[in-house]
Amino acid sequence: MSVRNLCIAVAAASATFLGGSVAAQAQPAPIEAYAAMPAIESVSVSPDGSTLAYIRRSPDGDTVVAQARTGEALVTIDISDRVARGVFWASPDHVVIQSTVQEKLAYTTTVQDYVQLDIVNVRTRRVARALRSADRGILTASFGPATVGTYRGQPVLYLRTITVEKNAYTYDVYRVDLDDGRGRLHQTGAEDTSSYVIRPDGEILARTTYNSTSGSWRLLARRGGNWTELLSRRSLLDRPAILGFGRSDETVLLSEDREDGPVLVEISLADGSEVMQHDNIGADSIVRDGAGHMVGIARQGLTRSYSLFDPVHQANWDRLVQGLAGRELFLTDGDDDLSVMVFRAEGAGEPGSVYLFDAERQSVNLIGREYPGLAAADVAEVSAIRYQAEDGLDLIAYLTKPTGREARNLPLIVLPHGGPAARDEAGFDWWAQALAARGYAVLQPQFRGSEGLGVPLLEAGYGEWGRKMQSDLADGVKYLADAGMIDPSRVCIVGASYGGYAALAGMTIDEDVYRCAVSVAGISDLTEFLTVERRQGGRSRFNEGLRYWQRFMGVTSESDPSLAERSPAQLVSRIKGPVLLIHGRDDTVVPFEQSTIMERAMRRAGKDVELVALDGEDHYLTFPATRRRMLTETIEFLEAHNPPR
Repeated sequence: MSVRNLCIAVAAASATFLGGSVAAQAQPAPIEAYAAMPAIESVSVSPDGSTLAYIRRSPDGDTVVAQARTGEALVTIDISDRVARGVFWASPDHVVIQSTVQEKLAYTTTVQDYVQLDIVNVRTRRVARALRSADRGILTASFGPATVGTYRGQPVLYLRTITVEKNAYTYDVYRVDLDDGRGRLHQTGAEDTSSYVIRPDGEILARTTYNSTSGSWRLLARRGGNWTELLSRRSLLDRPAILGFGRSDETVLLSEDREDGPVLVEISLADGSEVMQHDNIGADSIVRDGAGHMVGIARQGLTRSYSLFDPVHQANWDRLVQGLAGRELFLTDGDDDLSVMVFRAEGAGEPGSVYLFDAERQSVNLIGREYPGLAAADVAEVSAIRYQAEDGLDLIAYLTKPTGREARNLPLIVLPHGGPAARDEAGFDWWAQALAARGYAVLQPQFRGSEGLGVPLLEAGYGEWGRKMQSDLADGVKYLADAGMIDPSRVCIVGASYGGYAALAGMTIDEDVYRCAVSVAGISDLTEFLTVERRQGGRSRFNEGLRYWQRFMGVTSESDPSLAERSPAQLVSRIKGPVLLIHGRDDTVVPFEQSTIMERAMRRAGKDVELVALDGEDHYLTFPATRRRMLTETIEFLEAHNPPR
């Protein structure tokens, strides 16, 4: 069973408390307890439900562990030499370790993230690198989804990737041997092939094509040896997506935006007709069984819920929710028929624990705690609040209040999320909790342009980068100040990625709202950022990433003069308080130069600025030492310039 990401509409829910009150504590937990990477992560159960695999982190190093559910250790693999992102089972005997590595492109200084898949035979303890050898030359940076399956009765992995041959590129499927990692060409695509739908036995039933120049998208089904077009659309940015099979392998699941809103519909592979349209309100991910069939939908409103099609599965899940009342539950994996489920719990004094549910025994067992250095008292109360933007738009935000302090005249940290098409969720947020533990209230606004809270809210952000997307944050501050909950003279703003831009914009566009700011990997010069994006990704009509940024910024060219009007590096004369810049030198999403540009501009203007460079760090605060340094520098800066008491 797997849970695939899907981002579509969600209806606004009423405000509610999401975390329980905990007893006051005299001394907060150390910063490193919050900044630590989860001690256990990516827990996966084998297809037959008998064995577990997971990433384990400790001071002695990171490992991948495979063990029987009885506790018997099968194999332990040292992964301290790579950045492991997750593990999954390819057969009852094989675990795949997903990692990323960074390498410089030939003849350039550009650093590229590459996917690395290592296959571990838990019985023989041999490790093979997937596609280390293959029938043709491939681009490992282009690995697409993996399908666990068989070929002539033997377990294999079907991997999508780009083949390079005589300067021609095709998106193909390779059949990977689980014991030696060799890839054999299974299906040749075309230059415009963009995805495949593959049965576990290796039969490819459908594929999609996309032309980035014309925006032409097509869904094709295989008829004998030929491909027959079922659907076609034209879209330069919001193209439809095939999310695998529907409830059987006779249908595929289509997600697309239509004039009357987004839809989630099963399409017949026989004739392209719509077989069933699913309720997509709040849909966040798809739950699948071992054959890849859709067996449920995960929904994320203010809190997470699951709609499982089998009434027995739904009854089991409902009992888990009732038994762990007050916590957010996340279904993360299961065996082939969902009789064994792995799930996470957060909230109500719970920083994160992983459990195993056995339907036959009706038992729940703790697998491990993600943050063993944190106690229940170290997790502050979180609530969802509603407020209105100045133009009347209804918004929600998550508010984390410091434990043991009355919600009156508190110092506030505004913590906007990245993206911008992203969102915060209920549950444990290590960054917000670390700040609350130091005595700050923390506000996480779901500003216009946020994803997963309804298409109207997302689309309201188009063209509002540095405009209403920014003022939505200040309107949240005003709401709390009017309610007497926070002291408006003690407000700072902190964020990463787009949130880092918002922090810098807070000091330059809303300069009277915030007394200080911390920008982690933030964009400071919009013109330069788009110029680099165009240079690396190609012309705008080919470059979907560039079109994404242009949509939110409301421009069609990096020469648009409005970009300078919203670029913090061009507005440093307005800054009244200190700014801390933190950036990983190996960031491949927002170049490190974006922070050096801001630092130079502020120093020339005689402003108070400091730049902390994180050597070896990427965009995602992947490494424990640099993540800990980021949080330590941030808290020390805030305590110096906005004391919590």
